[in-house]
Amino acid sequence: MNTEQDLNLKQKLSMKLLKVVLLAAFCLGFALSLIQIFIDARQSSLAIDSEAEQMLSMIREPSLRAAYRIEPQMGEEILTGLLEHKSVHVAAIKIPDEPELAVVERPLSTSRYRQFSDYIFEPIRIYRVSLDTRPPDREHYGELLLAIDTAYYGREFIQRSYIVMLSGLVRSLAMALLLYFIYTLLLTKPLNRLIRNLAKINPDQPGQHKLPMPSGHRQNELGLWVRTANQLLDSIERNFQLRQKAEEQIMRLSQYDYLTRLPNRRTLQKHLQKLISQIDENQQKMAILCLGLDDFKSLNAQFNFNAAEHILVKISDRLRNQIGNRAYIGRLGEDQFAIVLSPLEQPYEAAEMAQELLKQLARPFAINGEHITISATVGITLYPDDGQDVDNLLQQSEFAMIMAKSRNKNRYQFYIATIDTEIRQRKKLEMDLHLALEQSELSLRFQPQVNLNSSRIIGVETLLRWKHPDKGLISPDTFIPMAENSLDIIPIGDWVLESACNQLNVWRQSGYTELRMAVNLSAVQLQDKNIVERVEYLLNKYQIPANKLELEVTETSIMEDIEVSSAQLQRLKQAGVILALDDFGTGYSSLSYLKRFPFDKIKIDKSFVDGLPGSKENTVIVEAIIQLGKSFGLEVIAEGVETAAQESHLRQAGCLEGQGYFYGKPMLDDEFLDVLKNWDRHQ
Repeated sequence: MNTEQDLNLKQKLSMKLLKVVLLAAFCLGFALSLIQIFIDARQSSLAIDSEAEQMLSMIREPSLRAAYRIEPQMGEEILTGLLEHKSVHVAAIKIPDEPELAVVERPLSTSRYRQFSDYIFEPIRIYRVSLDTRPPDREHYGELLLAIDTAYYGREFIQRSYIVMLSGLVRSLAMALLLYFIYTLLLTKPLNRLIRNLAKINPDQPGQHKLPMPSGHRQNELGLWVRTANQLLDSIERNFQLRQKAEEQIMRLSQYDYLTRLPNRRTLQKHLQKLISQIDENQQKMAILCLGLDDFKSLNAQFNFNAAEHILVKISDRLRNQIGNRAYIGRLGEDQFAIVLSPLEQPYEAAEMAQELLKQLARPFAINGEHITISATVGITLYPDDGQDVDNLLQQSEFAMIMAKSRNKNRYQFYIATIDTEIRQRKKLEMDLHLALEQSELSLRFQPQVNLNSSRIIGVETLLRWKHPDKGLISPDTFIPMAENSLDIIPIGDWVLESACNQLNVWRQSGYTELRMAVNLSAVQLQDKNIVERVEYLLNKYQIPANKLELEVTETSIMEDIEVSSAQLQRLKQAGVILALDDFGTGYSSLSYLKRFPFDKIKIDKSFVDGLPGSKENTVIVEAIIQLGKSFGLEVIAEGVETAAQESHLRQAGCLEGQGYFYGKPMLDDEFLDVLKNWDRHQ
């Protein structure tokens, strides 16, 4: 009887204990779930802000260009891309004192969870970013506005909250039941043994230690509990491993492009930052190549989405195989790739790699039984020459690629500083420059070239000047690149070439038959397929011997397209004109280029003549260039000669010709004729 009463008492205590444990587990599970939901709400709110900032950051630069150019269609295209994000409600580009430049909008979501999510996240979140240029010349062009509909995030949050609450309660109740059974059997010998074994389980590797089966309990509840617990430990181990793999996959996806498996922009930026720190220690250089596919949007229109993605994968594989271990490649955007070449001995190595990549992409791709040809354009920027900030370097390589596309596709372009300086003023000047030739604002100046041994004027260089009606004289360093970018350089260059030949003809008729005329040939003119015929026509028209016309090209103009430049220079050489390499030593050429191209003369840049003979460094450079010219059988002319000491030093070093203010500033044709007439009596 006592035993039966004791049993009933134990049952009552067990039931009471079970109720208390379940209630405590329910409360604890509910509280922990609320805390987890609160944390998730905070993280979701931050995720909304972060994604909005990323979208603003992604389109800020294109929006700045659209605001600067005041091009609504371009702004509309930029903003339309944001509608791929379902959360975007309104996106707009605003410019000062004007209505919106461009606006895209979609209706608010009618999610059934909206009444809850609006209370938590607010119905709409508005973000703004100012469209300003970078310091030091910060200019304000407008504002980029983005309104986010939080219902999409709220729906996912509430769905997660349901799962968190339910799973939290289930886990808590399950753990409570487990603890209850353990507690009620605490005094039994098998359970004591089990508890000792439970203490040996490693939480990080729970499946490696199994609970022993109590002797004689294999077929009862305790044996079932042990088997279930071991299965649970195995399940936890498997889930733990799966979670680790999932975390690794998430980490990999955050660092690599999902389609091509190439490093994404963020990973590329980290790699560049790491390279810069290593390069700074070793005083090395590197090049960043931005490769953009030409007309990829039309390719998307021609094929379906899956085929376009397949093409991108094939392109990335071909680029990766071509580069091998020589460089680091990543994907910048839909149709853009970045190649980091480091360490870099000479900048021409970047040009050679660009040529290799362009040739590889020119090979046909087989898609859906069709063979298609894809071309690309490459922009190149150099570290540390062009900058030291990772974002700026990537941006500069993209700008160089864009400039190259604006001139001619399937080519490469080195970054130059004038690409992104004072864009608005540049555009206005470009418009004025387009009319400058028609309105007779352009004129020529002539600067004598002197034989250092005989002290006689043997040549003259033609220099272009632009007198703006409002701004006065505009530096050639400013308007020549503009003319090249807008292709106005072709009619301007033709006018300069013909005017120079005409003037030389006039002087020859005046008795100066040995005078040689030097004319600068721009990069665009050098790529013009009709330039050779144009030169031959002018030589014949003005009855000028071919060896009395000297065409000067710069190293950077050759680098625009090495293959085309080589062919064009060979044809010009066959026409009999003199070819001079201008600004020698300031560009990216190598000694192999002096052998490859048919130059007759190299021109020492003014920056190396400055400081002679006092500057030891410049003295070494100038003497080395002169000896280099002799080794290749080339004449050497030095520009920027301003003193008798400089002339004397250059003559003693073996330089044949000089040009600079020491002999005369750039002057009008009649002034130059007076100099010619009075030159001998002044010697």
